[in-house]
Amino acid sequence: YFHIEQMAIKVFGCLLKCSTEFEMFKLIHKPMSVLHRHLDVTKKNSTSAIIDEKYHYELVQDISTDERYFHTEFSEHPLPLSDAIVLINIATFIKEHKWYEMLNHLEISSKGEHFILYQYTDNNIYPTIISSALIQTTSNKHDWLFFDNFFQNTKWKPNLNADGLLSLSHATSMTPLARSQFVDKSSTEIENDLFYSILDKTRACEAIRLTISGEKSKANYHLYLAQKGLAMALKESGRDIVFTIIEKPAMVLFYQSMNL
Repeated sequence: YFHIEQMAIKVFGCLLKCSTEFEMFKLIHKPMSVLHRHLDVTKKNSTSAIIDEKYHYELVQDISTDERYFHTEFSEHPLPLSDAIVLINIATFIKEHKWYEMLNHLEISSKGEHFILYQYTDNNIYPTIISSALIQTTSNKHDWLFFDNFFQNTKWKPNLNADGLLSLSHATSMTPLARSQFVDKSSTEIENDLFYSILDKTRACEAIRLTISGEKSKANYHLYLAQKGLAMALKESGRDIVFTIIEKPAMVLFYQSMNL
């Protein structure tokens, strides 16, 4: 183990970078015999919705049981949907943003309900994933990252816009909300009060790990499509309120510009 650690530091600079590359390597270089069993089978989902003519979006109830293959920009050959999403998460969140904490929680991205946005190109029979996001229901709220202490900060200043609270109450099955009931409360208390104000918990969910792939020149366009597709997919599935963690400033500005 000492020898492996020394080699990892020499080649990659640190063990975390080495582990990241190794996890990507395992996904990309799975035995080709496993891939070849399915490469002659093209499965399409006829229930997917189309956005902007050539982009498809859908909610997959459990990606671990989905047998379709997808291209990603991080592998030369197509991968099973579950592997493709894990690979994209590793490449974007861990390798690019250095969120090494996710190395211990990769299994979360390999199963469960996910939103996916993808497109078919003229040269490939398999679609290319543009975006994905993990959807968690209230039945496993204890696993939500939204309420995790890691994503809380006492210095945050809640945006308690009266019109926003009113529109939130009208758009969802919630007990009436008033700005006065949140004054002098921490962000954690406010978020929990909002959650427990929801009368029908099945109409709420958490959406996290939103990834954007594809051409860099189209990054903002793909981000817009992903947010629009995700919102429509969740609304169509009966979700009225979504808890999420936003890291990209552009996304925060996008939602602020929408106001109500």
